Amino acid sequence: MTTIQSNIVNLISLWKNATQAFNTYNEDQHLGYCFVPQSEWPNKIWLKCEHNPEILNDIKLLLKSELSGFTFSYFDLNSNSNTIFDYYGFNEVSLQYGMSLSLTEKLKTSKTLTFQLVTNANDAKLWSKTFKKSFGYFVSEQTINKTYHNINYYLIYDQAELVGTVISHQTQNTFGIHSLGILPNMRGKGYATQIMYHLLNEAIEQDCDVATLQASKMAKSMYEKMGFKTEFMMRNYKLKTQ
Repeated sequence: MTTIQSNIVNLISLWKNATQAFNTYNEDQHLGYCFVPQSEWPNKIWLKCEHNPEILNDIKLLLKSELSGFTFSYFDLNSNSNTIFDYYGFNEVSLQYGMSLSLTEKLKTSKTLTFQLVTNANDAKLWSKTFKKSFGYFVSEQTINKTYHNINYYLIYDQAELVGTVISHQTQNTFGIHSLGILPNMRGKGYATQIMYHLLNEAIEQDCDVATLQASKMAKSMYEKMGFKTEFMMRNYKLKTQ
């Protein structure tokens, strides 16, 4: 399995774990989709094969449905502009960079941080609120309550001060890092880098070979400084009328 495939498999596995408790994970030979009612995550549609007009029309129907605010995420392996999606009425609303790093030696950390694993309803409520403040969109408290048994949601503290959130998700020898968010009042203090160093060291301790993530344009340069390489783009679409 290539690192691109490992990255995508890890991400979809996380989406699956987040939605199976709600019985809302669906896939066939053409596409997959999953959602959580009254939540903005993961609520994704993705292709499992090459797109064609019939499949794109099916995706449009899902985006128009009353289900749960879907986003169509396309894994662009060739960095194309994908004018075909524009032609079919899709509007690119965000772009993320699929990145990976081969794990070798541990990194030296300069901050002593506490990674508090979410294990109860109070933690779930705090994680949901912290995530919303960090990212500006909503992962429901209900989602976290139903899934913290099989997803590692962490609240990050510097002594008694809450810094942000992160998720780690391992599939085979791949260590996926997701939802790394820093509270607005804690930004610019080097916390994101230090959290990453702690997580990469944990991945090495768990005998993982590669770390993967999907970076925003703003965070991409930080990950590049750590040695992460961009291997594909994840283009996120809504319909032009939405």
